[in-house]
Amino acid sequence: MGFNQKTASVEVRERFTYSDDQVPSVLQRLHGNQGVEEIALISTCNRTEVYAVTQEPSLCRGSLLSLFSNAENNSGHPDFLYLENDLQAVKHLFEVSSGLDSLVLGENQILGQVRTAFSLAQEAKTTGPVLEKLFPWALRVGKMARSQTRICQGAASVAAAAVELSQMIFDDLKGRRVLLLGAGKMTQASLGLLKNAGVEQIRVVNRTLARAEELAARCGGQASPFEDLDKALADVDVLIASTGAPHFVVDKARLAPVMHQRRGRPLLLVDIAVPRDIEPSCQDLDNVYLYNIDDLQGVVAENLARRQKEVQKVLQIVDAECQEFSRYLDSRKANQAIRMLRESFEEVRQSELMKHRGSLTHEEMDRLESFSNVLLNKLLHHPMIQLKKMSAAGVPPEELERALEILGIFPRGKHE
Repeated sequence: MGFNQKTASVEVRERFTYSDDQVPSVLQRLHGNQGVEEIALISTCNRTEVYAVTQEPSLCRGSLLSLFSNAENNSGHPDFLYLENDLQAVKHLFEVSSGLDSLVLGENQILGQVRTAFSLAQEAKTTGPVLEKLFPWALRVGKMARSQTRICQGAASVAAAAVELSQMIFDDLKGRRVLLLGAGKMTQASLGLLKNAGVEQIRVVNRTLARAEELAARCGGQASPFEDLDKALADVDVLIASTGAPHFVVDKARLAPVMHQRRGRPLLLVDIAVPRDIEPSCQDLDNVYLYNIDDLQGVVAENLARRQKEVQKVLQIVDAECQEFSRYLDSRKANQAIRMLRESFEEVRQSELMKHRGSLTHEEMDRLESFSNVLLNKLLHHPMIQLKKMSAAGVPPEELERALEILGIFPRGKHE
């Protein structure tokens, strides 16, 4: 049960986003409550989803709704929520981990978020045999989707396209020096991408020095006051500009003497600001390579179109893995039927043994215990093999349970 960026507004998502510190207490509050046997929670800026294992769906549903209680409408079920049961819930998690359900198709961050959700549930001790199997399986499906298809290849954001473009121009960004001009969202998005690309020297220039220092500290970079912009431009290989200035911050007249100081070293200018930060005529200077946001958005659109073509391939992986997980669940239920059979007969054996405990010696009881145990194993041997064969042949677990009901063996609580 949950919501994502497609079903809930940002105002709703903000109200029901749980930090990693909050998640364990939320899980422990719900675990064991109204039939919730196992539970895990994925909470990001774009989704909050709870995965619960229960034998009592109607009771469980009310308990899970408490996570969204202050937004309930008259029906008791907020219209932004979706609810998936059984294999549909499994398929949904597999699609989430594969990046099919993300705001940016194929993005990689969700895989780490699924892993974190599982770790937090384990730490809270709210997982069990089903979730302990399901979440690692989902992580494996996510990795398969990324390794066997091109669902995550190519920049899918303007910031990523800026970094990807820089890598194309210089072949490798390791050892390169990058200057970030401005301290807005685009600059922040570029920081992590640059570090992942191997950039070792990052300088941040902003009109407010304190803000530049804050961003530089995140990446182990350096901050410079705006007055030192020309000096910084003479020293770097790449400039990524994203300020909120209403006019050009870098024009041709300013850049020309800088390029003279550089003595022929190329300079890549990536302008992702609107309005633009860099005067278009800067492109006329020798060894200057200028790209603006329209250039990058074209790259992003092309990459996203390419990713869209990979969706069917990913869905084939998801569907195949769902079938495999379904077979695992069926085998688990078959094992439950076998366990029910053995427990029922063992209960009879123990009951009969109790009738003789007062009238037989210790040695005689040991022999009777051994004899009855061997007899029980032999009597159950063929029925258990038959149950396993029926399960392997695709007989639904419910049919296996009905076969046991003929012998008067019922799932716990069903005969009451």
